[in-house]
Amino acid sequence: MGDRNGFTLIEVLVSLSILAATLLLSYRVISGAISAADRSERWTAAAFLAESMVLDAVGEFPETTETRGKFPPPNDSYSWTRAVRPASHADAREVEVVVLWSSGGREERVSVTGLAVKR
Repeated sequence: MGDRNGFTLIEVLVSLSILAATLLLSYRVISGAISAADRSERWTAAAFLAESMVLDAVGEFPETTETRGKFPPPNDSYSWTRAVRPASHADAREVEVVVLWSSGGREERVSVTGLAVKR
């Protein structure tokens, strides 16, 4: 047994277990990164939709109301609530838009507020 060629069974098993642990850790890191990227994309889309609704409302002087609805496709997974309230000045209205969506079994939301002024 003086001249060895190759690896023992123990060495092979240890190296395979190290490889399996490394691959499992890599999978979890990549899976988390993909999940974070998807969540970030949904938050960005929701913020853009909310901002565009606020800009549409502040372009005119809206009446005080609260409305709800869903966005048309391809954004039909998002719903919205728009509340127009009186501001501290009589010639101003506070416009708040909340965009809601479901992600991973829980409800997520983005809220954007603006001010409409009578011209």
